[in-house]
Formats: sequence, structure tokens, C-alpha cells
Amino acid sequence: MRSMSGFGRGSAPLGGGRLIVEAKSVNHRYLEVRSRAPREVLSVEPLIEKLARGRLARGHLTVLVTLEGATGALTRISEDALGTLLEQLKGIADASGLRLADLAPLLAGSPDLFTSAPAIDQQELERAADQAGGEALDQLIQMRETEGASMATELARQLATARGAVSSLEKLVSTQSDLLLERARQRLASLLEGSDIKVDPTRIESETALLADRADVTEEIARLASHTDQLAALLGEDRPVGRRIEFLVQEMGREANTLAAKAALPEATHAAVELKAQLEKLREIAQNVE
Repeated sequence: MRSMSGFGRGSAPLGGGRLIVEAKSVNHRYLEVRSRAPREVLSVEPLIEKLARGRLARGHLTVLVTLEGATGALTRISEDALGTLLEQLKGIADASGLRLADLAPLLAGSPDLFTSAPAIDQQELERAADQAGGEALDQLIQMRETEGASMATELARQLATARGAVSSLEKLVSTQSDLLLERARQRLASLLEGSDIKVDPTRIESETALLADRADVTEEIARLASHTDQLAALLGEDRPVGRRIEFLVQEMGREANTLAAKAALPEATHAAVELKAQLEKLREIAQNVE
């Protein structure tokens, strides 16, 4: 099991310097990759995104690519253009009476002043991106696996508590139908006491049986038990399981809501509410599982 939070950094030689790749991920419903690279090596973005999509299943991944060393100085000042511009500025300074230093900021806005060094070899760039990106993803995944192991332990602990709550509910509601029937009979007897009204016993049994059937939670208990078994199995799988865990926890929440609504005993209602609180803890953890 992996979490969706992690960080990794990789580097590889490129030209006379190094290509640096930093990758950071946080939880997200699906896999989303955002990257940023200098324009000189902008073509690495789809390469690194392809690497990431081949190794990650979920999470919001942010990738930052930088250059260090000689490869970072891919833009140069043209000496010829600088000389020409300076001559022009000197003429303007002499004619206007301004100082040349006051006109120097105008140089920065000249499109002809800066030239690009020869482009980096594409094959060399792809090799560097593969090496640096792979190293960054290795570290990120290792961090996600380390955190994921802790999350699996906590999920197992919370699941055991949820199992206990389901078991308690099963015991509490096992006699619920009989109790409702008895309460209905006693209530009806109390209402009819001292009156001449005759009630068909068969109709009484039919109505009280219908009432008990509406309060029956056997199916809900069975589905909850099944979901907890499936969750336990998922915790031992070595593949992305986060979305399936979230789905099962959501379904368990629906069953718990139904139980709380149907519960006739205060103790059962309280147990159902406690189960919902436990499921919320499971949901919070599952939201960061890949």
C-alpha cells in the first residue's frame, strides 16, 4: 500500500552542467501531473509526465525541472549588438545632455542584445530526463511506500474497531423484532383495555409482523460484514487500492445510516452512531491511499 504524499529529487549530467528534477505529490482523486521546466529544455515535460504515468496511479504530482552549471547559461549577450547599441546611446546622451548611465536600462529591452547558445542535443536531454526523472520518482515512491505501510497498520486497527462495532450491533438487533412485537401487543392491549371494541387477532399479528419486518436489519448487518471482509483483503494487496477502499467505506456509511434509522433500541442507535464515527476515521485515511 502506498500513500499519495511524497517527495523525490534526481539529477543527471547534461552538457557541462546537470539537469535537476524535483517531484512532489499530494492526495487527489485521480492522477494529475503538472510540470515546469526552463524553455531551453521544455521538451522534457512530456517525457517526465510519461515516466510518472507509468509508475503512479493517483495523486496530484508537481514536477520542477531546473538546470545547474554550464547548461544554465544557454543565453548570451551579443558583443556586436552591445557595441552598436552603446554607440547609439552615446549619441543620444550627447545630443540630450543626459548621462550614459541613465540610458543603460534601455539595453535590457533590446531583443537583439541576447542570443541563444547552440541547442542541447535531444538524445542527451532525453537520457538525462530519464535518469533524473527516474531517480526522483524512485525516491518519491519509496516515501509513499513507507508512509503507506504506516497507513495500512492504522487502517487495520480502525477496521478491527469497526468490526467490533458491527458485531455489537448484530447482537443488539438480534432480539429487536421480538421486542417490537411485544411492545406493539402491550400498547394495543393498553388502548383496548376497558372498551367493547373487538379486534381481529389475525389482523393484529399481521400488522405487528409488518412493523417488525420494517425494523429488520439482517441484510444491513450482512452487507456490513461483507464489506469489512473485503476491506481486510484489500489491505494486503500490493497494488493501488485507494479508490476501492473509499467506495467500500462509503457503502458501509450508507448501511450504518440505515441501521441508525431502523434501530428501535437506544443502545443500537448509539452503536450505529459510533460505527459512523469509526467509518469517518477510515475515510479520512483512505483519502490519501493510492
